[in-house]
Amino acid sequence: MTPITITLLLAAAALAGATAAWLLVRSKLMRKKTSNIVDLAAARRRKMREASLNPIRTDVPKRKAGSVSGAEIRGFTPKNGDARLQSCTRCQKKSDTVGFYVDEYGKLVGVCNECRKSAKNRDLMPL
Repeated sequence: MTPITITLLLAAAALAGATAAWLLVRSKLMRKKTSNIVDLAAARRRKMREASLNPIRTDVPKRKAGSVSGAEIRGFTPKNGDARLQSCTRCQKKSDTVGFYVDEYGKLVGVCNECRKSAKNRDLMPL
């Protein structure tokens, strides 16, 4: 082989190696930019740094003393009222404590205390 051929082969091998290295570095950089995986240690450091820069103020009240309560806005009905009684799916009796289960067909079933044993015997999944 002539020295020119050897030189050309070495140059081609060096060029191929440099191209492979450049593609590898480029793919790693692109993977870092498009990845949704967050380094937990870096995220914790950033969170601790932000917390130390912005301390929580405890002297500010969270709500005013004279404001309207949420129960008045939503029209809260007390738990012991007749409006809160629900009927059992199995025996149709009105009960204040109804346990909810899912039957074999995926239907929601509300059962009273007496019918709860039969629901457990049928292996219904509780909610």
